[in-house]
Amino acid sequence: MFFLLILALGACKTIEPTRPPETYLTPDYKPQISTICLPLEIDITAVETMLNKQLSGLIYEDNSLDNNGGDNLMVKAWKKDNIKIAFANDQLSYRVPLKLWIKAGWKIEKFGMSISDYRELNAEIALKFRTKITLNPDWSIGTKTESDGYEWISSPVLKIGPVDVPITFIADLILQYNLKTVSAAVDKGFKESLDLRPYAKQAWTDVQAPVNLSPEYRLWLTVQPTDVQAMPLMGKNGKIRQVAAIQSLVMCSIGKQPEIKVNPKLPDLRIVNTLSENTIVNMVADIPYVFIDSISQKNLLHKTFTEGKRSITINNISVYGNDNEMILQTEVTGSLTGKLYFKGKPVFNKADSSIRISNFDFEVRTKNVMVKSAGWILKGGIKSAIEKKCVYPVAKQISETQEAIQQSIAHYRLANGFFLTGKVDNFEVQQLYLTPGSIKAAVSLHGKVRIENE
Repeated sequence: MFFLLILALGACKTIEPTRPPETYLTPDYKPQISTICLPLEIDITAVETMLNKQLSGLIYEDNSLDNNGGDNLMVKAWKKDNIKIAFANDQLSYRVPLKLWIKAGWKIEKFGMSISDYRELNAEIALKFRTKITLNPDWSIGTKTESDGYEWISSPVLKIGPVDVPITFIADLILQYNLKTVSAAVDKGFKESLDLRPYAKQAWTDVQAPVNLSPEYRLWLTVQPTDVQAMPLMGKNGKIRQVAAIQSLVMCSIGKQPEIKVNPKLPDLRIVNTLSENTIVNMVADIPYVFIDSISQKNLLHKTFTEGKRSITINNISVYGNDNEMILQTEVTGSLTGKLYFKGKPVFNKADSSIRISNFDFEVRTKNVMVKSAGWILKGGIKSAIEKKCVYPVAKQISETQEAIQQSIAHYRLANGFFLTGKVDNFEVQQLYLTPGSIKAAVSLHGKVRIENE
């Protein structure tokens, strides 16, 4: 009996390998830059109203018959009807209808005698112009107006006695004068009506305020703008459309309100031909070790694992970090009594949205002890069985955050008439890193977020 007891005690090894130190590295995490679109639209009718105010009443007057080399013409022009505007691509086209009063005739002075015949005529003409509109890096609007010809609505009688009325000359004279007038009115009006800088500056400032997406989850969205891009002005469906985009670092965090230092300086525009509307919300999800421990205990606690005729039972289990690896600390009894330390790098498995442990193995200090006293456990059966149980589902934590963000940005009102709107479609775990107390998951939520003006 005594011999059997000694044999049994000899078969049960007690080990106590050195505990790996708990250490953590500074994460090398670089969040991705996002695009938040800022579309602005101005109705063409607003520009029409502006131009019709700028150009009204008598807009041309020549009260001398001797102007322009003694042309024997007097001309007055009034705006007849409202100006109508069309806008396609980056070019504005419009028609200015005018009512003309013309005094024309002839005069002959010979031998101290003067003979003349003058008559007053009425006519209507439409002057046509086109203006190319550009957006400059300093946020100013540039305009270049050119003549697009004219058309007579009703032309004057061609003859007054023996004299032909020079209607081409009259039209060119009116057109040349009004090109300068219309250009000045368009330039002034567009700079007043399409002053985009105040809108952009307000949006640039407002978007930097932390947004409390969910008081329940203490979920905060912060935007740190870095740059502004814009496409050329375009016309479509009766509107002048401008799409700018604020390049930003968009972060989502959990806990107390982030402290943000607002950058008030609106940078110059970078004019581009295309803009991405993809927004990436960078989120750091926190997976506490107590959550990992609870899953580990559910899957492994009091479970027995066998290798041949020997077996161990796990009676306690916990996890912590060692640089960029996770340590699984177990207390076992059975053919082996004591502590076993496993190690591996946590990775995200996209197929089932879980954290698993890659390169799972005995920690080197435990392995060195096993080689000397319990080599049987190193054969791999027990290690593989434990590894399969180390699966930590985190889809719920991430999806709940994603849903909270989605609900909040459907129409989140910012200050001064702006609101944040968008949709988050899917998420991607970019990186996992270990910190004291938890595994951090750097998550990017992909979607489209924009700032609208009410």
